[in-house]
Amino acid sequence: MTDFLRLPLAFTAAFCLFTPPALAGPIPVPQTRSGTEGETRQKKEPAPAPQEKPPAPPNPEKPSDTPPPDDKAAKKEERVYQTACPALMKGEVQGKIVAPLSDGICGEQSPLSLTAIGKDNPLRFTAPVTTNCAMAATLAEWAGHVRAAALKSFNAEIETVSTGSDYQCRKVNNGSAGRTSEHAFANALDIMSFRLKNGRATELATGWDGDPQEKEFWRAVHKASCGLFMTVIGPDGDAAHKTNLHLDQGCHGSNCTSRICQ
Repeated sequence: MTDFLRLPLAFTAAFCLFTPPALAGPIPVPQTRSGTEGETRQKKEPAPAPQEKPPAPPNPEKPSDTPPPDDKAAKKEERVYQTACPALMKGEVQGKIVAPLSDGICGEQSPLSLTAIGKDNPLRFTAPVTTNCAMAATLAEWAGHVRAAALKSFNAEIETVSTGSDYQCRKVNNGSAGRTSEHAFANALDIMSFRLKNGRATELATGWDGDPQEKEFWRAVHKASCGLFMTVIGPDGDAAHKTNLHLDQGCHGSNCTSRICQ
């Protein structure tokens, strides 16, 4: 082949061998957006709504000036079981039943506070005395004997009776040892003196061995007491009773029928 023909062929071969570089990828074609006026911007997402603040903690409560209700007051009051006393019901003694007494071994469930004893012409105490029902019943009978003795010895009625110990939680004779006194059970009473309606007064301390009238009176009272009470101790009994006549309804003997009269 001639040189004239070789040149165009070489050019054609060179042109055929030239390959344009490959594109990195297809050219994106803008998409047609919906909306008016050919809107091209994306709509902004709505801003999140502001979060509500958590509620503030409640203020601490101030202490109330009003005290809480008393549970005990709200509860129904518990019943106190006591025993009625026939002497009080019949008017043989004057006074009232009081709250139970309780002090260790000492006490009485149905104590009485007496202001006078005896149904007819009652003898008044200078201060209320606390006894049990057994003592009250016996004192009511005793009052008649004492009144009769005063009329015989002094020809006068009794105005008042002065007493020593009634209910007391203690040992016999206020000792530190030994058995418990009947006073600890409202089962005893000490008699000190009497005042008459004519104005005269007589005391055991001076009357036991006093003038004939007083000696007669106090011995009559002592004798009548020994027939009614289970224990009677006067000035001839011991030194502790030189000034008071002790009366009680304590139990003596195996069946509680023995008496002590001193």
